[in-house]
Amino acid sequence: MIWWSKARAAQRLAAVTALTIGLGLLLGDTALPIPILTGQSGTFLAGHLLTVLPAVVLMYGKERTDHRLEATAARPVNRWDAGLAALTATAAAAAAGLLYLLLGADIAVVTGRNITAYIGIAVGTCAFFGPRIAAFLTTALPLGLAHTGWTPAGKAETWAWLLHDADSATAMASTAITLMAGLFSIWLRKGPISLHIMHPR
Repeated sequence: MIWWSKARAAQRLAAVTALTIGLGLLLGDTALPIPILTGQSGTFLAGHLLTVLPAVVLMYGKERTDHRLEATAARPVNRWDAGLAALTATAAAAAAGLLYLLLGADIAVVTGRNITAYIGIAVGTCAFFGPRIAAFLTTALPLGLAHTGWTPAGKAETWAWLLHDADSATAMASTAITLMAGLFSIWLRKGPISLHIMHPR
């Protein structure tokens, strides 16, 4: 398991997660100047974007290994990957919750929630398309929401729950569902789907 931990850059992942929580508390409430494509205005915060970092590092660790070798390995690599994702998400949510209790800062809740959500999105996407595409799509998601996820009144759309305020029950429930679905997907699948093109003889 030591080789797997090193291959997955587990220490780097822990450091980036801790750094993301710290930056979320310090800079998370900063509004980013993102042009809105649909004509309405909304407040896209740094905390909505910074929180994607742990998910990207998680995918970086998975991309560093030989997937063909892992697919035939006797060790339960997928379960270890799911465990690492679950541990990282749980630790981030717990740390953010504790900081909220200590400091009363709503951005702590948003930070922990979105770190957890992005990890769920990344591992779920990785199960079907591989870590490289998963990292790209997960990073692109908050940018896409920043442009399109607002109502005419400037509030976040219901479906854009990653942009919701800290007290949003919809966002909390969606985060839990997303994480569970992502972990379940990567637990079961041995590797990304391969698309084979049939050539006529």
